Amino acid sequence: MWEEFKTKEFTFAERKAIIIYPTGEPNGKMLLKTEYLTAFPEFDYEMLRRGYYLIHIFHRSRWAPDTETEIMADFVKHCAKELNASTRCILEGMSCGGLQAAKLAELHPELVAVLYLDAPVLNILSMAGFGEAKYGDNYDFFWREIVDAYGVNKSSIVNFRKSPIDNMKPLIENDIPVFMVYGTADNIVVYQENGKVLEDYYKEHGGTIKVIAKSMTAHHPHGLEDLTPLIEFIEKYYK
Repeated sequence: MWEEFKTKEFTFAERKAIIIYPTGEPNGKMLLKTEYLTAFPEFDYEMLRRGYYLIHIFHRSRWAPDTETEIMADFVKHCAKELNASTRCILEGMSCGGLQAAKLAELHPELVAVLYLDAPVLNILSMAGFGEAKYGDNYDFFWREIVDAYGVNKSSIVNFRKSPIDNMKPLIENDIPVFMVYGTADNIVVYQENGKVLEDYYKEHGGTIKVIAKSMTAHHPHGLEDLTPLIEFIEKYYK
């Protein structure tokens, strides 16, 4: 699917990784797509055509345990050095990719210029059954993955406080702008339990945030039919 673009695949920290190069003159900036590299790529194509490098590392867990977040931070630094690019990049996070992006921004705000979150998982308790999500047969699958990532059980998960919504202060302190998209009919990653918490926190504390609600849209499809507001936001706040 990247036929238009030059790519470099390699191994980083025993994980598969890829750099996708822009078609024109590179602008010295990187877009890190945190998860689901090939899903809904329209925004990625547009940014590549605008001179951004697209980078991605394949995680062993999509639930953003600290070990994976630290490897992702090292990966960003590695790519920036190799490409002679800024270490401050755009983070693009869809669904669990939003969880990864938010965790990276909270633990390493120095690596983040703009956060683009699309139907993001920001509350692991919501995905572990403590909310209104309706994910049917996926529940057992999600639960097993969360147990593998954090070593929790049915009793200890009640006290879990390692979700992005539990540590939003660094985002405000470091003035990280957020562009967030969600579907009003998403019953898998429920906005009120995830993105809305971040939205309210930003508005309460004077943070820079733009939210677009897609009427009667479920968890999929991600992205926007018209990318203009997203690109304008990035170009305004990527400093």
